[in-house]
Amino acid sequence: MSDTVTTAPAAVGPARLSAGTVRQYAAARSRLGDGTPRVLLLRAAPSWDAPAVQRTAGGLQVRVAVAPSVLAVHEQILGHLDAAEPADPKVLVVLTDREDTDLDPGLLARVYGGRIRSVDNWEVVQEAFDARGLDARLRGEKWAAEALLDAAATRGWPSLGRGLLSRDEALTRLARRRLRIGRHDTGPLGRPAAHDDGDRIDPVALFQWTLTPGGPDLLRALRGPERAGLARFLSEPEQGGSTGRIITALVDAEHGPDAAAYAVVCAALWGHAEADHDLYRARGRAERWLGETPPAQGDALDRLLTSFGQSGEAYVRGLVDRGEHRLADPVLTRAAQLVTQFGAHAAASASPLLEAGLDARFTAAGHAVSGGDAEKVTAAITALTEHALASDGAAQARIERVRMAARLQRWLKARPATIASVADGISYQIRELGWADRALEHLEAGGDTNTALSDAYSRIGHQVRERRRKLGRAFSERLAVWTSDGTDPRSMLTVESFLNRIVTPVVQSPGRRVLLLLVDGMSAAIAADLGEELRGQWAEFDPLTDATGQPVRRAVAAALPTLTTISRTSLFAGTLMKGDQNDEKRLFPLHPCWNGAPAAVFHKDDLRGPDTGSPFSTALSEALSNERTHVAVVLNTVDDRLGKEQKLGDGAWTAKEIGGLEPLLRAARANDMTVLITSDHGHVVERRGRKLDAVGGTVGSARHRTPGGPVAADEIELSGPRVVWPEPGARIVALRDHDARYTALKAGYHGGATLAEFSIPLLALLPFGAEPPAGWRELGDPAPVWWEEDTEAAVELEAEAAPTHAAAAARPQRRQSKKSAPAVPEGVIGLFGEEEMVPQPPAPQAPAAPSQQTTTDQAKETATPSAPATDPAMALVERLMSTELYQAQLGLLARPPRDKTILPRALTALVEAGTLSMTALAERAGQPATRAPGFAATLAQLLNYDGAQILEILPDNRTLRLHRAQLIEQFGL
Repeated sequence: MSDTVTTAPAAVGPARLSAGTVRQYAAARSRLGDGTPRVLLLRAAPSWDAPAVQRTAGGLQVRVAVAPSVLAVHEQILGHLDAAEPADPKVLVVLTDREDTDLDPGLLARVYGGRIRSVDNWEVVQEAFDARGLDARLRGEKWAAEALLDAAATRGWPSLGRGLLSRDEALTRLARRRLRIGRHDTGPLGRPAAHDDGDRIDPVALFQWTLTPGGPDLLRALRGPERAGLARFLSEPEQGGSTGRIITALVDAEHGPDAAAYAVVCAALWGHAEADHDLYRARGRAERWLGETPPAQGDALDRLLTSFGQSGEAYVRGLVDRGEHRLADPVLTRAAQLVTQFGAHAAASASPLLEAGLDARFTAAGHAVSGGDAEKVTAAITALTEHALASDGAAQARIERVRMAARLQRWLKARPATIASVADGISYQIRELGWADRALEHLEAGGDTNTALSDAYSRIGHQVRERRRKLGRAFSERLAVWTSDGTDPRSMLTVESFLNRIVTPVVQSPGRRVLLLLVDGMSAAIAADLGEELRGQWAEFDPLTDATGQPVRRAVAAALPTLTTISRTSLFAGTLMKGDQNDEKRLFPLHPCWNGAPAAVFHKDDLRGPDTGSPFSTALSEALSNERTHVAVVLNTVDDRLGKEQKLGDGAWTAKEIGGLEPLLRAARANDMTVLITSDHGHVVERRGRKLDAVGGTVGSARHRTPGGPVAADEIELSGPRVVWPEPGARIVALRDHDARYTALKAGYHGGATLAEFSIPLLALLPFGAEPPAGWRELGDPAPVWWEEDTEAAVELEAEAAPTHAAAAARPQRRQSKKSAPAVPEGVIGLFGEEEMVPQPPAPQAPAAPSQQTTTDQAKETATPSAPATDPAMALVERLMSTELYQAQLGLLARPPRDKTILPRALTALVEAGTLSMTALAERAGQPATRAPGFAATLAQLLNYDGAQILEILPDNRTLRLHRAQLIEQFGL
């Protein structure tokens, strides 16, 4: 039983004293604790139902007795002071309703103070807090005095240092101690720290308290006046406000522990859902949860629950955002149960916090994707990312699949490319089709349990596979002609020319060493994934300069069939051949590209460290640290995984998934090495493929066979010097569709003639700020225009462009030829300051198209198609520069450039690339890299009108992102 008692009306007689009052009163009389047997007489109702022995905050023990008569008082005093054995405890407190005049004066002389002491509870409270005075408002809370004294227990109250005890401070301390409400200043893990000192008890503290095991029961266990008084205090606007009113009502209704869950549901019912009959019925059921006497009625209750729901939702969302799932998950689970109990399913679907709300947003995204409206899809993706549960790993993967579906829709809207040549095909694979493969793989790897999304994914997947099949078959026809004719690759990069054309310029650059990482089986799709991640820590470059003029990510043509023993050995040897690891180790260091410097190849078995703490083998560690040695390392993760398991759930490939890649990149950075990441072939992934019989031939791999028998529609016959197996110049039959194989089921295959297998991606990387080798140019964002969510207008413009991908790649060069910048005389003031501008060399002229009589495929490999009539990026920039707003912004620049070609070149590069490093942009505009930051700031001042962030400087402070949709909208284009 609680030792808190209620003060009786004065007319009835002396009040009953609580145990806390007695303890605090005794504690304030220091002489009582001097070890001498003493008796303290207190005027009070002679009633006591607490333990007889009490301990004060200072450690003093007292025995409490009652004396309803004069005789009883005499007996208690004499029995304590004249006992034969020493009294224990030494202090006796006698509660009596007698008067001093009723007692013998000689007996009174033997008690503490020589009289019966009258107790003023507020005086004792003041003494307990060591305060110089009490707030008058506090004295008005008649229930609080005994409660404060009783709550002191054996700990007492912290001293105020003779300050004034205010009502709010006293009641805050009382509530924190009685109810164990902690403050919500948080530690490293976001857990609230428990204190019983002052400060406001706000809604967050109250919600935390309701989730404390047994917390709400503490309020219900208090006696009536104190319970009611604390409930009123917690509901005051300066404290918990509406949250306090609802929570205390829930506690009375025995629903206190569910307050946070109830708040989440209330937020949906009174904040997010649209009103209808079902909503009002659900609200009625929720209101009844507050008990027989809710804290308000009608509109007033609606306002209370609206505010309460907002506070609770914000609190729970904070738990989710901080990753405090131990608290958040049970709340959300309970909230889902309450949704069912109240019939609030429709409201829950509008919640930005409940699982039902996330499910509804995925359904909306599925309908938006099916409808094909770009704005609705973008809005649906935004709504998904704003949901509280979107930060969960599984939800992020699902949202990424929605993005991938939207990207594929934009790709499908673009005008299909025409594969006019082998060079056209591998260029298209690395710049466009590989990205589409990447997006499709996300859909295929995960799908979705949501019917609307799964249906949309199925339709999009079918359309993408059909377009890819047509492109692949067109490419295979070009490949068959090209290989059989033995056409010179000319400018096309191939495995056998890789060392000469890519590695030699690096080796010739003073002080530069090469780390060549060959990721066996890495396709263009995987390279797009890895490249996006690595560009956050490395600068990517185009290592070649050719007639296109525009820096691009490169692809390397494989040897045939597309097998490791052929393409990888050909790359390491620098000549078309079939071989093994021994051949690679022997021939790689002998290649003339090294110019006499040592070089070494390390395969999978060479990577294991000699002991537990070593990331690399001794030989590899020594090669990496040697200042002259160039290093190549084969990483087999992708190829090994294709033989064992499908990548399900999340279709992305990250650096940490490729064994050895991250430590090798760290070593390259530490040793200032130039990093080249490439492969020996791509691959196709197994997704509901079918097995074909090798009729008339012998199976050479999962995707090729020897000639013989009829050639099926899924097959293509290849011959010529590029076919190395089973001997140079042989003939093979290879599969040209993704969904076919000759051998048993695996996770993926290679050896065929698809673009995905034949096109080998290349990533050329340097640490930020490193001086690039001669001829290297930094890339902008290599993602195609349809990859970004705000590029619908650009995709529509691009759909009207020239049909061949080669023409698209050649546009920047032809534009420079048509409008090349004149040489700038020395001394001209530049855009960034007073320094002299660097003169621009004239752009090289495009080679003339060959005669129509030239062999068809030879012409297609070497010719540059004629320029399209209209370039979408340039047309957009011309419209931009003609607007009044642009001219007004230009007039605000402190130093507009005298060279009128600088801004058009820069703006066109931004429109084409979307995302571009500052130094790459400066290069496109013909400016020194040292002026890149100033140039970026000037462009931002020019474009970011009226607070709109059209040109964004990303957090790395070296990359720019142009938001095309905002540019078009802001400038009325």
